[in-house]
Amino acid sequence: MKLIATVRDRATITTEASAPDVASLRAAVLASTPPGHALAGLHGGGRVNGDLVGTAVFRPTATRTIEAEGRDYPSARKALEALVPEEQVVLSVHAVDQ
Repeated sequence: MKLIATVRDRATITTEASAPDVASLRAAVLASTPPGHALAGLHGGGRVNGDLVGTAVFRPTATRTIEAEGRDYPSARKALEALVPEEQVVLSVHAVDQ
């Protein structure tokens, strides 16, 4: 059995932002998106000196594909997991007919 998985880096980038209102806060955060990343979450932290403050979390968008084979699903899955470095996360796995 052959399995194909899509993986990406686990590392995230966290930034702080502030703005007078929610729409402006979101626009400021989106404008500061690091290259090769996407906004994963924006957590409000209340108001400071009249401005809304928030913490933005960005995750990488780049993915790669890995393949592994085994005599059955459990052995193929074990072989696949052995190929995934600690700093990456598996996003999806699917079996391929051979």
